[in-house]
Amino acid sequence: SKSFRHSPLAVTITRMSDTRYVDVNDTFEEQTGWARPEVIGRTPLDLHLWENPDERVSMVERLRATGHVRDLEFMVRRKDGKIITALGSAALIGVNGEPCALCVAADITERKLAEGARAGVSRQLVEAQEAERARIARELHDDISQRVAVLAVDLHMMRDALPASEIETGKRIDDAYGQVANLGTDIQALSRRLHSSGLEHSGLEAAVTGFCRELSQRQSLKIQLRVENLPKTLSHEVSLCLFRVLQEAVHNALKYSGTGQCEVSLTGTSTDIQLTVRDSGAGFDPDNMTGHGLGLTSM
Repeated sequence: SKSFRHSPLAVTITRMSDTRYVDVNDTFEEQTGWARPEVIGRTPLDLHLWENPDERVSMVERLRATGHVRDLEFMVRRKDGKIITALGSAALIGVNGEPCALCVAADITERKLAEGARAGVSRQLVEAQEAERARIARELHDDISQRVAVLAVDLHMMRDALPASEIETGKRIDDAYGQVANLGTDIQALSRRLHSSGLEHSGLEAAVTGFCRELSQRQSLKIQLRVENLPKTLSHEVSLCLFRVLQEAVHNALKYSGTGQCEVSLTGTSTDIQLTVRDSGAGFDPDNMTGHGLGLTSM
């Protein structure tokens, strides 16, 4: 009796025959605002205690079928109208020979608010990072890349104006022209890596396919790609996270694995999306990470 009355969790006993309350403890009164005499003999639906009554009906059906319910998250409407979040479990017991439900619930409202705030901060960080990536990518594409292109044109014109007798100088200009052209290609690739316009305009599958094809051609890396059953409508936030993780993982395989090939698989099911990047290279010991890179952390 003491354990029931003074438990830090809300504990209730309801009859299975009519779901009416047989008893509730002190914590239940504190959390819901309902006094024990107001509750006994009434049902949770009479008190409008469950914000979503269908969840209560479903919980009772599961309890009848299996004899227990574990870790059910649900919304509770207090007597004063305030909504709180609870995490509860229930089991069938016998009270004076009558089947009853013993329910135990914890108020997790503050925890859910904290999780929501943390998720909000994470989302803002991702958005800020992407905005900065887009700004740098535009600057590289619209300014730096154009200036490098002009420099390449100037070198080409200088080479054409050089007298035929200046063989050595011509070779040096050709070499400089080649380096500038390669630099321009690398800047464009960096710009696309920082901000994928394909992801924005064509979707995740097209962006992933384009990224793997371009990297494979540019770095002589053989990428075996499989994309299947992706949802037609996928939020930009989810697409972006999958794309960034894929980028980082494939670049890690290119940079550290010591092998010239890797496998990328992006597949969807009815409930989730699975991304796998696999290589058969050198590998690493996750318990002995001595590097100072942020790749794994960012992923």
